[in-house]
Amino acid sequence: MKNQINKPTLNISVFGTKLKVIRVGKSPRLIDSAEANIKVNRIHSHFTCEAFFITEGSLRIVTDIERTTYERGVVIIPPHIGHYTLPKGDGCFCLLFSIEGENRIREKLGEGICKIPMSDDVEYCIKALSRKSDEGTALSEKDAELFATLIFNQLICAIDPDIGKKHPSVAESKHIGAIETYINNNLQKKITLSDVASQVYLSKRQIARILQKEYGCTLSQLVTEKKLASAKMMLKDTDMKIGEIASSVNLGAENYFYLLFKKKYGVSPLRYRKQTKKPD
Repeated sequence: MKNQINKPTLNISVFGTKLKVIRVGKSPRLIDSAEANIKVNRIHSHFTCEAFFITEGSLRIVTDIERTTYERGVVIIPPHIGHYTLPKGDGCFCLLFSIEGENRIREKLGEGICKIPMSDDVEYCIKALSRKSDEGTALSEKDAELFATLIFNQLICAIDPDIGKKHPSVAESKHIGAIETYINNNLQKKITLSDVASQVYLSKRQIARILQKEYGCTLSQLVTEKKLASAKMMLKDTDMKIGEIASSVNLGAENYFYLLFKKKYGVSPLRYRKQTKKPD
């Protein structure tokens, strides 16, 4: 990821906590590990928190009182702690962030350097944020804001596990709407987790988890439900043949559509049409 120090700040809100996030990427502060004889004047500090996302390799953090090597995970350095960093490998991303006002998250982060486990979702989002930051378009900035929200949603839950129980996830609710819109607009196609994930910028695992949480079903089950509901409307409001309707919502051959429809609604497609068709 390129140096993002001059990129505009992302202003996000997670669980009622407002944050300012600056994308740093692989900046000059991530000194090449070949520099073995680092001098003391390399040590620096920030007025903001500094989060390192270690997806592969390792990162050594040196302060006045300790030298610790961290592997896969998220390491957060609070403000005003003098340090320098030595990465090993090419899998380390950096974000600076500040928290508005006094709250529990700020207090917990002020206790010293902390490490949070790196979930697959956070890894996906930080890499996607890197790609979107490099694009530099208005649309990519909106996507970057969403990725940052998803990242800090998980980080704040890890720092303060009780907070997620008190506040709904705004980022997740936005994604539910995006998932619904994509499915509704593509009922005539075969829809896969990969299709949805690429359209709403989430991992397949995230999509599956959201659907299970919100609908209690898999993507395949939800898509089939929506296709049957669409077919039901066409049976009632159009004169299309049964086979044409099955084909238009991509539910396979007419016989298979017949079985699915009867299982769902208790009557055959033709019987349903006869029951609901208004006389001319």
